[in-house]
Amino acid sequence: MKILNIVLVFLPLISTFYLLTFLSATAFSQNHIHLGLPAGAKARLGKGRIHQVKYFPDGKRLAVATSIGIWIYDVQTGEALDLLTGHTEPVKTIVFSPDGETFASGSKDNTIRLWDTRTGKLKSTYVAYKRQKGVARGVNLLAFSPSGKTLASNGDIWVIKIWDLLTGNPIQTFSSDVNPLSAMTYSPDGAMLLTIGSAEKNESLIEYWDAQTGDHIEDVVIEENFNAAAISHDCKILATGDDGNPLQFWDVETGKLLRSYTEWVGEFKSMEFSSDGKTLITGSRWDRVDVWEISTAKLLRSMTHGDEVVSVTYSPDGKTIASGSDDGTIRFWDADTGDLIKTITGHLYSEFYSAAYSPDGSMLTCGSKSEIQFWDAQTGERLKTIKEPSCDVHSIAYSSEAKLLATGGTSMKARLWDVQTGRFLGSFAEHKHKTSYPYKFTILSVTFSPDGRTLASGGGHKRSGNAIQNTISENNIVSLWKIRIGELYPIGERLATFTEHTDWVSAVAFSPDGTTLASGSQDKTIQLWDINTRSHLKTLTGHEDGVTAVVYSPDGSTLVSGSQDGTIRLWHAHTGDLMLPPIEGAGQVTSLAYSPDGNLLASGSEDDNAVHVWNAQTGKRLQTFTGHTQSVNAVVFSPDGETLASVSEDGTILLWDLTQLVSDQ
Repeated sequence: MKILNIVLVFLPLISTFYLLTFLSATAFSQNHIHLGLPAGAKARLGKGRIHQVKYFPDGKRLAVATSIGIWIYDVQTGEALDLLTGHTEPVKTIVFSPDGETFASGSKDNTIRLWDTRTGKLKSTYVAYKRQKGVARGVNLLAFSPSGKTLASNGDIWVIKIWDLLTGNPIQTFSSDVNPLSAMTYSPDGAMLLTIGSAEKNESLIEYWDAQTGDHIEDVVIEENFNAAAISHDCKILATGDDGNPLQFWDVETGKLLRSYTEWVGEFKSMEFSSDGKTLITGSRWDRVDVWEISTAKLLRSMTHGDEVVSVTYSPDGKTIASGSDDGTIRFWDADTGDLIKTITGHLYSEFYSAAYSPDGSMLTCGSKSEIQFWDAQTGERLKTIKEPSCDVHSIAYSSEAKLLATGGTSMKARLWDVQTGRFLGSFAEHKHKTSYPYKFTILSVTFSPDGRTLASGGGHKRSGNAIQNTISENNIVSLWKIRIGELYPIGERLATFTEHTDWVSAVAFSPDGTTLASGSQDKTIQLWDINTRSHLKTLTGHEDGVTAVVYSPDGSTLVSGSQDGTIRLWHAHTGDLMLPPIEGAGQVTSLAYSPDGNLLASGSEDDNAVHVWNAQTGKRLQTFTGHTQSVNAVVFSPDGETLASVSEDGTILLWDLTQLVSDQ
């Protein structure tokens, strides 16, 4: 009892470590949740991760390349004016034409899109590279020629292309000796294209190319490596920086070091010269925006973000600096004083891994990197955020009475939270691992029993790449935990541990009557467990790849499984027999959800970034929703069945309108 009393005294103090922070989704109106919506969606929560910020030539608007498209903001008010979509993967770069009438965007989807600067209308699309399975490509750098007649592009490979903007065809294709490139620009007269990047250890190159023929002219050697670079507008000075090197300025023509800053200021992520060539701004991994005097390499002033600064840019008149950060904000600074002018919020750094509606449908709760986020399901406002330090929250579940929230992730523990206050209530500690397996134990799925008295968790040592499968059973487990109903400290003892799986456990689900637990694993099997006797019932086989999702129908008659093999299987919950032939065309399934009435089945996929809706009785595909630009990690129906929410690695939540679909049934 003394130990329990000590725990009860100190638990509230411990819980303050998991800071509950109340945040609004944006500093301005919520109108942005309806911009650029894909067909079938009624709202988007979150604006995606920031990759680049760039002023429009008129200085009145700001373009932001993100994981979901290009946001356009009013610089004066900070209001989101538009979201330009069409790229099917994250947008990495934006560049404006010399006449200011067009801007080009490059994306991981291997395409370049040209947009009308005034209207935001799409002018044309170029396919920069053909897709190859297992080959990471995409377009990372773009440069307009001074005449505006050609456009140079480069991606994750060595190939550089020069496009004729009149015909839309590439007129030159050639390969660089450096990869990846850090910067690319035309010479002021347009005769040459300059490419800059690290070639080998302790050496980098400035490559000169004939812009008309694509012929290689010469290389200028820079005796340093770097991960960020910028060239002055007159192409005379190159600025470079790296995690291990200070800011350095080089003569572009000779490669001679002109000057450098002698102190280390952290890894640089972005750089840009002022139009008058007197100053340079940099953004760093150390949350800083710095302003430098080029003639002396003197640090003039520093401004601080809340996280890594990924992009910085000067306004056309040089009076304002805009910066985008992984803290989800875009900040505007006075270039002369460093004073903060305004902040735009609502962008998110991390992908979403999991989601759950509150039982009353008022809130949508999502798990991401180091955070649990609560969103108003009607307005799209972010209500509050619970910090989960050093934990990717892979699973979220509400208790039936909505007082408790359970989470699981890379913290190696299932945790409980008070829904109303956000207070951390305690953890269910997993076993101490006796192996030296190199990957952290991860809880990939948590679920409450229907009566709320038991929590089930599934996990394992989730590997990556070509890591060897860990077949040690104690590292691929399903656990049952006791919930102390109505007690201040609800964390109870472990009731049972199931070790039948031979690879990590991806999903767990209770039958509606609470008598059976199903678990799906990367070992390609589904195991069924008797909760009353805590014994193994049967093994379901047939999937040809890892099982990533399991869910029971509301009436408990059917168990559904989804797999990376691209199929969904419907099993008779009591006999284990297949009720239908495997449903094909689901993509690599990441998640499954039944509608409350049991008529619809939804699945999310990793490879096509899509949400599929199926007739739960026949297996017929009713609808495919597209609009996410990265893997859909979770799908969940609202309690009234009228909305389907999908969360994605692109850092957004899409709410899909099912009312028409339901009425057609």
